[in-house]
Amino acid sequence: MKLKPVVFFISAAIILLPLMITAQSQYLTEKQGSYSFYNNTRSEGTENIAFGNHVKTISDYFYQNIPMMKASKGFDLAVTLFGYWDDEYKKRSSNYGLRGELRFDFQLFLNSNGKEDKWTVEPPHWYLEINNTETGHGGMQKEGNEASLLKELFLVFPLIREIVPGVHYYDCEPRTCGSLVVFNPDRPAYWLPVTVRDVVEAKLKFYKADDSNKMLYDFIKPLVDNMSQDELNSPAHYGSDDGILNVNGKRDGLQMMRFNPDYWDRTLPPSAIQFMTIGYTEYGFGNKNKTEQENADNEFRNNNGHPDYSQVVRNSMLIKDLPRLLTKTNK
Repeated sequence: MKLKPVVFFISAAIILLPLMITAQSQYLTEKQGSYSFYNNTRSEGTENIAFGNHVKTISDYFYQNIPMMKASKGFDLAVTLFGYWDDEYKKRSSNYGLRGELRFDFQLFLNSNGKEDKWTVEPPHWYLEINNTETGHGGMQKEGNEASLLKELFLVFPLIREIVPGVHYYDCEPRTCGSLVVFNPDRPAYWLPVTVRDVVEAKLKFYKADDSNKMLYDFIKPLVDNMSQDELNSPAHYGSDDGILNVNGKRDGLQMMRFNPDYWDRTLPPSAIQFMTIGYTEYGFGNKNKTEQENADNEFRNNNGHPDYSQVVRNSMLIKDLPRLLTKTNK
């Protein structure tokens, strides 16, 4: 309990840091910066070193092809590969290979009270996820245990369109939930729908096995028994009138899916890059058209003294090139 004030003050300091920097500093927008890449997973062994080498080609691609990154005016571009260490994640058959976050930090140069400085703690940044089945959608359900289908389920926002073969764009109606999924179109579908039957059978099995969940089992069992065969065989969507069973076959709510184990080309080494997800909205967060985007970009610059670097990257991406960054054959 004594740690809570400390956590609060640290969190508050991180949140307020950009405001403090803006108030006390002037950005050195013309100072020339440099580009660097660091593999934070390299100490984990040779496979992680190989993974880092593959990821560096992605980092180099963005540096070479995003004009703002290439110019590096006003900031050092510090790119880091961060890994995930989750033994339970690795045990699931739907997961394969090493996964990581590739983070691009824009470490802005500052003049603080007449002294040159650099913003290195939580600077503006942009990132993408590699080989991570828990990203690119509406979030994992976090129900059940590792032996249960429930642990693999997630919610999927509507598919807006296929931008090019190998890139799908998903988003919600307010345009605040968007992501690009970059995949190998020559492989089987990366996500699989599940039926209401799949979900309710997994729920009943999980809750029946645990005496502490008896009341929950007793509540949902009659609800399942009253479902028609048509609904049980329908694609599962999240939600229910009671707010507890939270699955229906009426296409009400977001669809529930799981990652397809057969998507992965397991002849490739775990260090290969086979799947990427990138946070993305066509006109920026919450915007519905180009005019709204331009107004939001101008407002951000006026309020912060620098552009929204992550949005500049998204605006500059050559989306058609993204599938080429995946490893497709074992060379």
